[in-house]
Amino acid sequence: MLYDPIRKLSTLYSRNGTLMRIIVAVLCTVIVGSFLAACGSTASAAQSTPTPKQAPTLAPTPTITLVPTTKPTPPPAPASQQTPAIVQASAPPAPVSTSSPPAPTGAPAILGLRPLSMSIVGHLDCQKNGAYVCFARVLSRTNAQSNLHWFAFTNVPGHITFSPQSGVLAPGQSVLVTITVPFNACTPGLFFFRGPINTHTITWAC
Repeated sequence: MLYDPIRKLSTLYSRNGTLMRIIVAVLCTVIVGSFLAACGSTASAAQSTPTPKQAPTLAPTPTITLVPTTKPTPPPAPASQQTPAIVQASAPPAPVSTSSPPAPTGAPAILGLRPLSMSIVGHLDCQKNGAYVCFARVLSRTNAQSNLHWFAFTNVPGHITFSPQSGVLAPGQSVLVTITVPFNACTPGLFFFRGPINTHTITWAC
């Protein structure tokens, strides 16, 4: 296809050489300009294409490891400068008491009495001698752990006496008590003998 225009141009050139030269020069200029324009657009397109940037390579950060510093152990002091160890003396054992423990406080003594009843009629414990005289024995038991404190009294009206009327007996001891009753004091009643924890009574009648 390009051949036909060139042939025509050459024909025209032969007819009019000057005109033909001008036309050929114009055509060459247009062709060259088009070629250069195409090359320039290709080059600019090539230049306008951005080149992808490479991501910066991050260098690894070095990790700092802290190593504990050990304190130097001081050398042992010479034997002449060493502090002698303090030896604690053990306390001596407490002395064991060999004495016997104190005796427990004794329980109150129990009063004993004989006889438990008396009367002028049919009893040998009483006699008639200006008055009625009777006898009673107060006893402290042998197994008593304390002394016996006792006293005597009566509910019979009249001037009745006890001899002794009270006293203190050690364990196992006894005392004879004389009871004097006037003749006009024949009212039945009781004679009382009282100890720390018990009381005995003797019935009276005449």
